[in-house]
Amino acid sequence: MSAQLLLERLADELARLASAAVRLEGLIAPSVLEPEALIVAQSHDLLSQTVAELEGFVRASAPTFAGGEDRDLQAQLSAIRLSALATRLRGWTEAEAQAGEVDLF
Repeated sequence: MSAQLLLERLADELARLASAAVRLEGLIAPSVLEPEALIVAQSHDLLSQTVAELEGFVRASAPTFAGGEDRDLQAQLSAIRLSALATRLRGWTEAEAQAGEVDLF
């Protein structure tokens, strides 16, 4: 797998996380939060902003690795315990994914 392709796929994953974080923000009503909960909500906002910034950085950096040497990353991808994530990073469709893998939370 090329570094550029891996970075593009990582950027896609970060975009998915940023989108999920934004959806969660919609569930938080700051006006009804206690002070401690408000601090947690603000931490969530920082988390979502950080993920979005990382996604932009990784996506913008990916083209600088174009034409680089392909690497065998199967061992590293096999270490990812979330099979759906590993499947997406490999660029496989769900049908191509190995049967019987379990997502751990």
